[in-house]
Amino acid sequence: MCMEEERYWSKDFPLQQEAEDFAGRIRIFTVDCIELPMGYTVRAVENSTDYMGYLFESFSETSPYSALGKIRDKIRKALATRHITKSDYGYNMMHDELQGRITCDAQGEPALIVDGSHLTLDDLGHIFSSSEGFEFSLKIKESLL
Repeated sequence: MCMEEERYWSKDFPLQQEAEDFAGRIRIFTVDCIELPMGYTVRAVENSTDYMGYLFESFSETSPYSALGKIRDKIRKALATRHITKSDYGYNMMHDELQGRITCDAQGEPALIVDGSHLTLDDLGHIFSSSEGFEFSLKIKESLL
């Protein structure tokens, strides 16, 4: 890619993206793009969360703007659905599906980010305990797709 083409898209990144979540709150993301040998990766990180909030990634072989469109769709869809609710007794699932992101907290312990909230493995255990006797299916998928 020549320098002129690189300058063309790089002036548009990083950018700020606002999106409304399931509760009507406006979430603000910083969206950046990285050019790789095989294409473009666009990442949207929720501001002020130290990576313990929403984070989305998308990839396009042809254009950073194609990846940006994909990530905007991901954000819109993910923020439209509420998966958990919190009570005095802990977190509970709103329906029979739980979606989020696997990460680690500041101490290196495994954690889940669901609905932009940080859940520990103990929180997940509490959620599962309310469904004792039921079956479950666990699917882990690539974040860039």
